[in-house]
Amino acid sequence: MVTLAVSGSMGKRETVHHDASRSAVPNDFKFKSICLLTLLVVTSYAILWLTGTQKMTMPPRLPNVKARFLTHPLNTTTTDMPYTSDHTTAAQSTTKEQLTSFEQVTDPSTFYSILNYKENYTLCDAIEITVQLRTSENQTQSFGGDFIWVWVYDAAQRASSTADEIIDNRNGTFTAKVTLRWTGQTMVGVSLVHSREIVSRLRHFRETYPARYSYKGNFTGPTQNKSVQQSCHVSKEMYVPVRQRYKNMTFCDYSDSKTGFPWFCVKPQGVGCDKYILHSSGGSATEFHKTFTSADFVKITSVPLLFSPIHRPSPITPLNTSHADFMVEPDFGETNMTSATCLSYERPLCTPGLAPRHSKYAPGFYHHDTWISHICQNRHFTTPDVIKCLQNQTLHFIGDSTLRQWYEYLARYILKDNVQETKGPNTKFGPHVAIDKANNISIYFNFHGYPIALRNLDVKQIHYVYEQLDSLTNLDNTIICLCLWAHFTGTNLQYYRNRLQSIKDAIERLRQRNSHVRVLIKSANTRGHSSDFDRSNWYSWEVHNVMRQFFSRFAGITVIDVWDMTIGHRTGYNLHPTRGIISQEMDMFLSFLCPVE
Repeated sequence: MVTLAVSGSMGKRETVHHDASRSAVPNDFKFKSICLLTLLVVTSYAILWLTGTQKMTMPPRLPNVKARFLTHPLNTTTTDMPYTSDHTTAAQSTTKEQLTSFEQVTDPSTFYSILNYKENYTLCDAIEITVQLRTSENQTQSFGGDFIWVWVYDAAQRASSTADEIIDNRNGTFTAKVTLRWTGQTMVGVSLVHSREIVSRLRHFRETYPARYSYKGNFTGPTQNKSVQQSCHVSKEMYVPVRQRYKNMTFCDYSDSKTGFPWFCVKPQGVGCDKYILHSSGGSATEFHKTFTSADFVKITSVPLLFSPIHRPSPITPLNTSHADFMVEPDFGETNMTSATCLSYERPLCTPGLAPRHSKYAPGFYHHDTWISHICQNRHFTTPDVIKCLQNQTLHFIGDSTLRQWYEYLARYILKDNVQETKGPNTKFGPHVAIDKANNISIYFNFHGYPIALRNLDVKQIHYVYEQLDSLTNLDNTIICLCLWAHFTGTNLQYYRNRLQSIKDAIERLRQRNSHVRVLIKSANTRGHSSDFDRSNWYSWEVHNVMRQFFSRFAGITVIDVWDMTIGHRTGYNLHPTRGIISQEMDMFLSFLCPVE
């Protein structure tokens, strides 16, 4: 639909005596002539455009095929894979200037095909999937840098596996390699999560605006029983609502004296900085977000047929509908349904120092909702097994709410009949303590320091991870488990690296006091798609990679990579995974503590 806006200026009315009936006719005729001429011009352009597009030689658009894998519950779930470095470096080459027209944006007319497709495969066969990216005009895409996920699954057996490897060929195609690890009907899923243009913009705004997310500080007001609220963040270049701004604004500096980690709040008028009492999240309703949404993001996401890059990924259909699924059969003379022997190596015991994922294989796969690791020989624990493993141990869980789920699983589910729990004043923040006196098991949970996207937190109880580690005493039989990622997707990566470095230094000081302390790091997991782009799964993936690569370099620190565990499961995307996933994550955690029975 074309909207034609005609603007003009009205001349001044002159009081000239003349025959009104004679002058009005020409003016009316002139107005009608202009309207008619305008209509003829618009109509002519419309006819030329329609006839031109019909004569253009265009490849036929793919039919709207609803393959079987799109109707499975995993329709709302996509599974990530171990990307090669090609994925991240290719996206870095995409700049705003490269996008000369919105028609170049990667479109869901993208398709995949299986190389040398067969209707029947043998257990442990490897298949190669090629994803061909297309533009919104159904032309072959010529760049890389898009964010895609590839997986296989069988709904009946509650089985799924991410790709072993996915390579961005930087020419508009991706190559994914998948090993078939169970027998039966197997289906393929491919999703375009973000186009390269969206990835480029997400990267740009992450590094350019480190204070995107907004936080609030409550100060005791000048009058009794009244508080004053002001904006807080890791940078003074923060969002300040109009109603809280005033001339000559000053800041209260609460930056950490030892590490220099910045934290500032706008100083309320007539109130001292020592009156800062409560911390809360303020969401992403910032002027920056509004500018980004109106000026950049909406333009891209409004391209016809382009998927919404934040709300959900776009499923990619096969070029040939028969490629949507195939049958996997056991090897000749075998009757096994699954195989962990598809690997070219023997799985070791789960001991510290193992790489969190293998360079050639996916970290593992689900079969009947049970995770079979390719990293090591993971065990599956009953309640008596858990008690035996943790007897006479002290566990400290320090991190975000995804790690709090591990604490809750142990304290409130597995050991619920044995423990006495003391909960903190804020159920999400803690601190929480669970004690099993009969088996001498102590479990603690504490949240990490700023930034924190929770509400009404006593600022006196907010401490950085390094502070909490430095304060620990009586380290005999102590296990430390750390995780911080979900609250850092709204900051830049250098700030995140600095936080990880302070934790690594604190671990070294801890081991100088007691060399037998065991330290484990839980990785990031996927989260549900949100209209808040700071919660994009691409941001989570980037933070996940930084954390995993950082801690994997240090001896004696075990990184438990749960990324593929959370997106390979049939229950779908959740920032806080379901109990079925948590149970499998905990089995991996416990396997590193007690690798043998």
